[in-house]
Amino acid sequence: MRRIRDFMPATLSVGVRPMEGIVAATSKDIAWLLPRDPRDPTPGLLPRPAQIRFMHQGHLVVLHGTADRAAQGCVAFTAAREGRVDNLRASPRLDVQLPVTVSGSGMTRETTTLNVSAGGAFLSGGFFGVSNSAVEVEIQMPRDGGAVKARGIIVRILPEGTGIRFTDIDPQSQATIDSMVLEVRAALARRFAEKQTREDAARGR
Repeated sequence: MRRIRDFMPATLSVGVRPMEGIVAATSKDIAWLLPRDPRDPTPGLLPRPAQIRFMHQGHLVVLHGTADRAAQGCVAFTAAREGRVDNLRASPRLDVQLPVTVSGSGMTRETTTLNVSAGGAFLSGGFFGVSNSAVEVEIQMPRDGGAVKARGIIVRILPEGTGIRFTDIDPQSQATIDSMVLEVRAALARRFAEKQTREDAARGR
């Protein structure tokens, strides 16, 4: 499985110029890379055909595709059909605790998310209904970002929580969640990039 892992180093090449980056997020055949050098001119050249290189189990993997500018200073690489980013999730996910109100099966309960994406959420606790039950959720976004509402169904019930797949969510709410997830992941990737730069400097590279 040639999977790109979150926060691993990867090199994006556009033409003959390589861009060293850190993977901020992945979903399906897309990987979002944050340039290690904020001054890297590569994003200004996009969109263009590109390739991405990374190490997997000691072997160099090269995927071909296209790259485009994305939010939060990231570059979005989409793998061509012969390559795979290999993440089955349709949207990047973030482990975060946000207040959420769940309505369904004749009851309304307050809980928190354990993780969230534009495609669904994993909620702390249970007793929201049986598998395949319809629910409505209202998730409070951070920093006065308001609330997003969605309808969904229960797809997973585990001791630690309940998985909800959204079946009806408006595009603006999807964009709000995606923006929040990428913002946090880009900030984390920036920390990884800074750490790697310090380690390279200590090794005299």
